[in-house]
Amino acid sequence: MAADFDEPVFDDDFVRGATFTEPSARERARKPSGRERRRMRRAAERARRTGGGARFRRRRRYRDPSHRTAVLQLIGAIAVLFAISFALWWWNSSPAEPERPVERIVPTAPGPEAPAPEAPGPGGPADPDSPAPAPTTDVPTGIPEI
Repeated sequence: MAADFDEPVFDDDFVRGATFTEPSARERARKPSGRERRRMRRAAERARRTGGGARFRRRRRYRDPSHRTAVLQLIGAIAVLFAISFALWWWNSSPAEPERPVERIVPTAPGPEAPAPEAPGPGGPADPDSPAPAPTTDVPTGIPEI
């Protein structure tokens, strides 16, 4: 049966039963009595037992790592990164003795005796049938004038 709109949703008995009081500062500051300590110890044991029986006891509990462990982990991570970078450097470095001699590449340019190519006009290259300048093996002494 639905409640009427003029009736309160929570009556006084419900509100009185739902209220609770917090301990005062004096109560919080005092040491727990022996009875309270035993009660807390039993509750902890009960909670530990209900967590999975024998399996729970064999499982290692989580602990925060100490500062020494954190420093060792940091040093280990840096060592691993250094090893990876060294291995990549070693892999990409050239071999000590090359398989074939290195050939020197010299840029080719027309010599001073060769005529300079004509600049193309607005319609395209000057003469498409003219042969390309022949490559030379002479080392250029200066920049040729165009």
